[in-house]
Amino acid sequence: MSESLEEKVDLKLVGKSILAILILLLSFWLLEEPIGKEIQRNSLLALGLLVLGGIVAGRICQLFGLPSLTGYLGAGMIFGPSAFNIVDSNQVDQLRLVNSLALAMIALQAGCEFTKEMLQKNFKSLIHATWTHVVVVGIGMTVLFVFMKPWIDFLVDMTFFQVAAVGALFAAVAVSKSPATVVAILGETRIKNPLADHSLGIVVILDVVVLVLFAVVLAFAKSSLSPDTPISLSSLGHLFSEIIASIAAGTFFGLFMIFYLRFIDRERMLFVVAISYGLTALCSYLQYDTLLVFVVAGFVVTNFSNQAEKMIYTIESLSSVVMIVFFATAGASLNLLDLTKVWQLVLILTVARTLTTWLAEDVAHRIANSPKMLKKYGVTPFISQAGLSIGLSMIIYERVPEVGPKIATLVISVVTINQIFGPILFKWGLNQSVKLEKSLT
Repeated sequence: MSESLEEKVDLKLVGKSILAILILLLSFWLLEEPIGKEIQRNSLLALGLLVLGGIVAGRICQLFGLPSLTGYLGAGMIFGPSAFNIVDSNQVDQLRLVNSLALAMIALQAGCEFTKEMLQKNFKSLIHATWTHVVVVGIGMTVLFVFMKPWIDFLVDMTFFQVAAVGALFAAVAVSKSPATVVAILGETRIKNPLADHSLGIVVILDVVVLVLFAVVLAFAKSSLSPDTPISLSSLGHLFSEIIASIAAGTFFGLFMIFYLRFIDRERMLFVVAISYGLTALCSYLQYDTLLVFVVAGFVVTNFSNQAEKMIYTIESLSSVVMIVFFATAGASLNLLDLTKVWQLVLILTVARTLTTWLAEDVAHRIANSPKMLKKYGVTPFISQAGLSIGLSMIIYERVPEVGPKIATLVISVVTINQIFGPILFKWGLNQSVKLEKSLT
């Protein structure tokens, strides 16, 4: 009885919210001439629409047992350039500043949850899953490109090694996951079990591994596609030095956060916002891996002090609206038109990535003799892709002019599908893992 009443109240609230948004959009349309398009295209109006739309869509998804972030993505896609273009591409670009804050908080929270106890408990499954994802997904997707050469127009005239190089580029991106999605779903469900620990550990570890793998593959691809471009070992050395410097920077700022939370402990929200933007700008200037810096900082706070609870509470207090904007902006950035142009190839690549990811998890957990929960649902956190994958695709676009635009289009199209269905699969996997845990106790 109470559940039914609560559902009716939620539906009524959702209905009122939808009506409010429709009235707001109708007002903009009626007042287009008096207020001018310049005001309509203001980034603050875009921010307000995405927040309102995200809240409503998130509530609708919750009524059907779907993740809220699926609603946030959907709102962004509906309002964005691919659908009604209420929020245009320029406004989406202007909202990147909020995304920087969201990514910083996501990485910081992931680091705070990444405890030494969790590492020790899941060490075998994390190690085996890391190498199986790289080997199985990497080799599987590369072989698929070689096999499909006759059916992909921009590969037809290439040599075997050139096709393998292009496939390896796509494969390196296919190995990447979505830390943002994992943290968001874990924050929404508040489930803590071996599947939650495994998912968080893998997405953090693979972020570093993928950066190294991608640098090696990119050097190989540039050399194969442009014979005048030799493989540069200096670029690999530069990458390793950046990773070490990022770890050192994360350690320093983690200790600084401990000092602040222990001895000053005032205006914590303002402190988190300030350090998120400040450290992001510093990482951009020094070319450090921003995600790695914040993960290490969070790891230091939670494992070398008793201040982690304060930090996590502060981040969670800030994250609700920031997460809505982050995922709604991500939805608005997805190009559905590109997806429709190559949908058959994209579908094949998406299915292949899903199958190789499942195989990688299956092999890892059999070798590690993992709990039944991981054997059954271990693949569910790793279908989603987001920021890192898109960022790597842009590097391919810029640095491999021969085929970069084609590969970037394929990557972003696959990411679009994975980011729509991946969060739903992960939330389902978490819920099923809880049921399994209860049945075994």
